[in-house]
Amino acid sequence: MTPATAPAPAAPAPGERPTPPDGVADHGPIATPAGEFRLRPVRLPDDLPLIAGWMNDPAVDTWWQLAGPPDRTERHLRAQLDGDGRSLPCLGLLDGTPMSYWEIYRADLDPIAAHYPARPHDTGLHLLLGPPAARGRGLGAVLLAALADHVLARRPDCHRVLAEPDLRNTACRRSLERAGFRQAGELELPDKRAALMVRSRPGPRPLPAPRDGGEPYGLLGVGIGPFNLSLAALAHGAADAVSALFCEAEPEYRWHPGMLVEGARMQVPFLADLVSLVDPTSPWSFLNYLRHQERLYPFYFAERFQLSRREYAHYCRWVAHRLPNCRFGAPVTALRWDTAERLFRAEAGGEEIRARNVVLGVGTRPHRPAAFADLAGHPRVWHSADYLQRRDSLDGARDITVLGSGQSGAEVFLDLLRRRADDGTRLRWLSRTRALAPMEYSKLGLEHFTPDYTRYFHSLPREVRDDLVPAQWQLHKAASAETLAEIHDLLYERSVGRPPGGDPVEIVPGTAVTAARSGPCGGLELHCRHTDSGADHVLRTDAVVLATGYRATRPDALDPIAALIDWDERGRYRVDLDHRVATRPELTGGLYVQNAELHTHGVGTPDLGLGAHRAAVILNAVAGKELHPLPARTAWTSFAPPGGA
Repeated sequence: MTPATAPAPAAPAPGERPTPPDGVADHGPIATPAGEFRLRPVRLPDDLPLIAGWMNDPAVDTWWQLAGPPDRTERHLRAQLDGDGRSLPCLGLLDGTPMSYWEIYRADLDPIAAHYPARPHDTGLHLLLGPPAARGRGLGAVLLAALADHVLARRPDCHRVLAEPDLRNTACRRSLERAGFRQAGELELPDKRAALMVRSRPGPRPLPAPRDGGEPYGLLGVGIGPFNLSLAALAHGAADAVSALFCEAEPEYRWHPGMLVEGARMQVPFLADLVSLVDPTSPWSFLNYLRHQERLYPFYFAERFQLSRREYAHYCRWVAHRLPNCRFGAPVTALRWDTAERLFRAEAGGEEIRARNVVLGVGTRPHRPAAFADLAGHPRVWHSADYLQRRDSLDGARDITVLGSGQSGAEVFLDLLRRRADDGTRLRWLSRTRALAPMEYSKLGLEHFTPDYTRYFHSLPREVRDDLVPAQWQLHKAASAETLAEIHDLLYERSVGRPPGGDPVEIVPGTAVTAARSGPCGGLELHCRHTDSGADHVLRTDAVVLATGYRATRPDALDPIAALIDWDERGRYRVDLDHRVATRPELTGGLYVQNAELHTHGVGTPDLGLGAHRAAVILNAVAGKELHPLPARTAWTSFAPPGGA
């Protein structure tokens, strides 16, 4: 995918200060169905033997023509590394293993610009899949699509990503097409006849357009996480009834990127996708995603009822960037109520959007316990939400503490056990809960995650609901039995040849951290209290990963209408069964919330299995009619007494 020769870059236009494409490398992992992908700039001389070895593969030399002694490859690399930064050679790492070579370059400042109608900041890609086993199985298309999305997100001035493979390289052209590139022409280059392959940044595509040139949207979604994405997918199929637009501050779809740990699986079946439990015929179902990815048969033979986190994230991204009613890079900064027009006016992405109804889907934010207030900003005390991005900062720590007994805490502890095996590092798992009990996953127990239980919970007095949610922690805050079993199996294998006490591993439940501060001799001090005995003690550690969950917070955009919302005694939303927030009489539009109603709708609120149902309830309420029929009964269990709710 690269020219056989590498001529000097073209001169920049008069007065232009060239900006290199280096913002796309060393910027954290990129989740793909194939694994965690990361770009790292080439380091000489360390990386030369590997890259030169790849270049001497006859199948590679056909297109790159760099076979020969290592110094030939070195000259090719140094021309870029010692140049002005307009071309950046990188290694591609999949799950930490180098397996590809990339060149990311300013196509508009490259000699290729003389052969096509270049636009400012066009970015070009060259790709080499190094190991022969990596070729011929669709991996190139997966990585090209992921990196093109990444480039467009990290380089806001870039609107197109290009590639110029040799016309004879049909395998490469097919990979590019599957990655969303389209052939825009043919180029006569000095050393080859090439196909110009282009992937453009999708522009804002609100759907449907405001009617009659000025009609407001029926529904404005604030934030695009899985729940609002589910609503966007269902609304797309009902555009004639409800015109909808969804706005997200991030430049691209992101779902817990810090916790896409290798091997981590979802805690719900694949049918808990964005639409299937409401409309299994939708084009936005997970099975249709697999069909478009040409992966239906591999999924069928894999016999996996629960997806990996990475695959779920990639599926959501596939939907989000294809739905025409989703707009990224458009933060909603203010939401106002126009009493005269009886509509909301939102400031989003530099423009005003008018809507009759608004649904808040801004998600939750990482929770940091008050005990760690004195360590805010400490480089070795951070939330598990940033785990993958900051994991390497733990490399020098010899004593690491993971705080929190939920799924995130279990996954972080398991990943550290695997990565720090037998290197002498003390790993500690600390939890307030008295036991590391597994999540309730019996078939009848799961009926707490049905619309039937939601209706029952909503009918209870507020005081009863407030007492019930924390008592049900094992339904929604515990770790999966499978993850706990993996931890035990790994610890058992590590104990071969030594008793359990010989392994520098501590699992400490029933212990609360009451204060945390820097130690007098370096490191950190955790002041702890044992729940059952009340005994206090101090733990000394080098680093802490806070797997302490997430909390719903009120978005700043609500400030202009905060006085019009009917808050409850504890400053929370009052939410009806249709997920509509109670407001003052003068605010007649519908204000809805997703995943901010745990106190009114119960433990199913954050559960993905109820996401499609809730989206359908909201959409039906906004439309004022049944766009999506919903079942009257979904559980065998009768939660209310006879004659009750």
